[in-house]
Amino acid sequence: MKIEFTKNLLVLLVLVWLPLETALAQLYLTPQVRSRAEWRNGYQSLPDGPNGAFFVSQRSRLTLDYKQDNVQMRFSLQDVRVWGDEPHSKDIPSMAMHEAWGEFALTDKIAVRLGRQEFVYNNDRLLGNVDWVQQARSHDGLVLKARWQGISLDAGGAFNQEKETLFNTHYRMNNYKVLGFLWAQKQLSDQLFVSAMHISDGFQRPDTVGGVYFRHTYGLDLNYKQERVQLNGAFYRQSGEHGSGKKIGAYLAVAEAAYTFQPFRFTIGTNYLSGMAGHEGKVRSFNTLYATNHKYYGFMDYFIIVPADTRQGGLHNNYLKVNYSPKSRYSLSLDYHYFALAKNLSATESFPATGSRYLGSEIDAVLHYKHSDQMQFSIGYSTLLASNSMEAIKPGHASAYADWGWVMVNIQPRLLLKSFEKE
Repeated sequence: MKIEFTKNLLVLLVLVWLPLETALAQLYLTPQVRSRAEWRNGYQSLPDGPNGAFFVSQRSRLTLDYKQDNVQMRFSLQDVRVWGDEPHSKDIPSMAMHEAWGEFALTDKIAVRLGRQEFVYNNDRLLGNVDWVQQARSHDGLVLKARWQGISLDAGGAFNQEKETLFNTHYRMNNYKVLGFLWAQKQLSDQLFVSAMHISDGFQRPDTVGGVYFRHTYGLDLNYKQERVQLNGAFYRQSGEHGSGKKIGAYLAVAEAAYTFQPFRFTIGTNYLSGMAGHEGKVRSFNTLYATNHKYYGFMDYFIIVPADTRQGGLHNNYLKVNYSPKSRYSLSLDYHYFALAKNLSATESFPATGSRYLGSEIDAVLHYKHSDQMQFSIGYSTLLASNSMEAIKPGHASAYADWGWVMVNIQPRLLLKSFEKE
């Protein structure tokens, strides 16, 4: 670990002190230390005993951003750990490259970004970086970007392999083998925005060398914004082939309205993810792909991997959110979620059948304090009031009190290392 860390640090130092023989060159360094203490007693799964869990996790990240005329680059190293997860006086490798990409402009309207990067689109609903998780998510791929006449267009893709090989491209890891997406956004008026997205991801067929199951997800997002009112609607279809070989026919529907009356903001909405009942010949459970589900389906993360976390039963999530921001440095949010299955589930060897579709209600409270641009504090508490039907998808006891609390400190300054103009 020491050798690898030293090499990575030397690379960063070399980049910092390279002479920048170009106009308007800028070099930023962003260190981050984000520590989070958590109490878990029913987080992600129903309580199954008298003892909860307590621990402290930490992300330590160092990001270097470089920008000049037509070139941008980012290198982001990070170490993610739980306090005490290594024996003292042991050298255990833990450094990882979260991002390493370069972007260059072909014209004033077209650019290409390639390398390890985050894919974040349409507010993380299907493609997100999952920044709440300490390690976050990034992809190895390429994105072609075009901007002209109020239209934004991105076309991206990735092809995964385990290692350099001499023959065949069989991929055995539990990731997609192929990913491609097309995203387009247009501002129709001062208040109305529309975006369309198509995502195709392919997975290795286990019985072939080069065969791939392809899944296709496509749909529209509409956003209407005024000074006080904001409306959002989305609809996505899913088709193609499931890993089981069955055809897919699923959908996601979203409707949301928000009203701001300073210092309050009220949001009401519903998300509906289709599900399947019994042994149908077609997969009707919508998969949320590579989303940041933490921000949509309750902070206790009972539905972080959909549809696996609902046993293919789909999900109906109604919610009401209130945000109170008396000053720019303070904010208090209170969210209520009503969870129900889209389809009732039958019994299995591990889980009972559902008596009703209602799964339970969740309440999330979060207090944010921005001490400065370099330091923020957050504290949160959540509780889940589960129905007996929750035991059909999660192990544990629905009658037990489930709660989760956390405190987080984020220290993240942004340092300008070099910025000058060539004479």
